[in-house]
Amino acid sequence: MKKGLASNPSSHRHALGSIEVVHTNRPGDGARAITSQAADVDLIIATGGDGIVHECIKLERRPVFGILPLGTCNDFSRTLSIPQNIDEAVETLLEGRGEAMDVGKYEDRYFLNFWGIGLITQVSEQIDSEIKKQFGRIVYYLSAFHMIQEQRSFHVEVNGDGIHFKGEAVMVLVGNGSYVGGVEAYFPYSQVNDGLLDFLIFKELSLSAVTSLTYSLFTAERPSAEGLISFKTPHLEVITEPSLKVDCDGEKNMFIPTRLQVLPGHLRMLIWPDFYSASK
Repeated sequence: MKKGLASNPSSHRHALGSIEVVHTNRPGDGARAITSQAADVDLIIATGGDGIVHECIKLERRPVFGILPLGTCNDFSRTLSIPQNIDEAVETLLEGRGEAMDVGKYEDRYFLNFWGIGLITQVSEQIDSEIKKQFGRIVYYLSAFHMIQEQRSFHVEVNGDGIHFKGEAVMVLVGNGSYVGGVEAYFPYSQVNDGLLDFLIFKELSLSAVTSLTYSLFTAERPSAEGLISFKTPHLEVITEPSLKVDCDGEKNMFIPTRLQVLPGHLRMLIWPDFYSASK
């Protein structure tokens, strides 16, 4: 986590003023640094993957926030159309502007990209961290293919304004960003500033559901298939039997039941000037 651009700090110091670099060595270091120092800075740039980005949004005072993608999937940076080449990403942030972005929240925790239970957590828990570093995103795809053959259902109840579902499912995904595991297939229609979260309930991960998701990549239509429920809402309650572990922006933590909501325009983020025209 870095409070400035650090690919070559001296060359950009004139653009950003004083820069302080904070190194993280263990999970939680980013959150601790944010808690202790965010009140004294105007800009925070998270350099790393989705995990460190997830940690760095846990702040009360909210300076402008930027991302330099150096992780495996870099999902939220892809949502913001930030180049995945680090030098190009630096230039993008130098030319960018701050825009208000939505943030998801469940209980007392925040998320930028996604929240999920079921198959998504089973897949991520099968991935060895060292293999992930070596082979990157392909590990997610191979693990997902394996787990699809062994998908296990659970009982889930979902309640919100005008929304009620009670039955069996293999996965529930909630999106604020567009990408999961480096792939745009789940939420290609998602917007980060519409004041809504995108929900997908998979009764089963069938061929028709996957086809519908793929089709939505190339059209303005939301996915619609037997065994797949899709909707947008600003808040929702999710209850499961049995209790399940949550995968939130790639971080596994607390169990549900839980309440989810969107915080509209909660965080100002650096985006490149052509983001909105490129995302249409």
